Amino acid sequence: MVPFLGLWGVFLAWPVAYGVYISLFDWNPLKGSKFVGLANYIQLFHEERFWNAFANTFKFAGMTIPLIIGLGFVFALMIWGWGRSRRGMALIQSVLFFPYLLTVSIVAITWKWLLDRDFGLLQHTLNRIFPSAPVFLTEPAWALPAIAFATAWWLAGYRMVVLQAGLEEIPRELFESAAIDGARARHQFLHIILPLIKPPLLFTLVLTIISAFRTFGQVLMMTEGGPGRSSEVLALYLYWVGFDYFQVGKAAAAGVVLLVLILILTLIGVRMLGLKSELQ
Repeated sequence: MVPFLGLWGVFLAWPVAYGVYISLFDWNPLKGSKFVGLANYIQLFHEERFWNAFANTFKFAGMTIPLIIGLGFVFALMIWGWGRSRRGMALIQSVLFFPYLLTVSIVAITWKWLLDRDFGLLQHTLNRIFPSAPVFLTEPAWALPAIAFATAWWLAGYRMVVLQAGLEEIPRELFESAAIDGARARHQFLHIILPLIKPPLLFTLVLTIISAFRTFGQVLMMTEGGPGRSSEVLALYLYWVGFDYFQVGKAAAAGVVLLVLILILTLIGVRMLGLKSELQ
């Protein structure tokens, strides 16, 4: 464990601790840093732009988390249920998993091109079918949902693989016994699949919560937080404050707030799934 702990300490634990340290300073390594205590946090909480980014982060997470896990679960159930009886399921699985292999830059550029107002293929097709279709990336009400959909398309495949592995671990004899006892498909889903798939479901939930609240690349490349600031999320706000305005202490404070927020929501997710006994 020593090599792993060493890398974890140098590249994760120390930067996080140093980020908390910086958040307490008016940080300027060239002119000298000044200790300001909680002033950066107080300034954050009195800033309208921060609360806009905070709200947008929750809106984005509220759309992407159900989409990513829901699509992944549906795909996993489909492949698991049909995989033994239909040919070509490996090809379908590969197609569904393929987007996850792409980098965020490729995903963002592809979807920005597809939804471009002037020459986007998908946008043009929608306009032909629905003349009053919104221009997704240039309308404040539709920018975040468009990015959320692109993110779900990108990440759902990996969740599918994790949940499918969990489904494969469920003994088939349980379903045969339930069918003999007269249990229908929905009863088998509620009383066999859901209870036994909780551990991989928890893993996907934690992973998706973290990725949803840390979203940065696709927002920066698809809309740059616009139109206006309608799609500016906390990670992007942190980036602008730190690298555009050089208020590094304030940006670090925003990062600490984001860290605490992710931790709280992850613990709530564990509590909701009722995995106390499994984690012990």
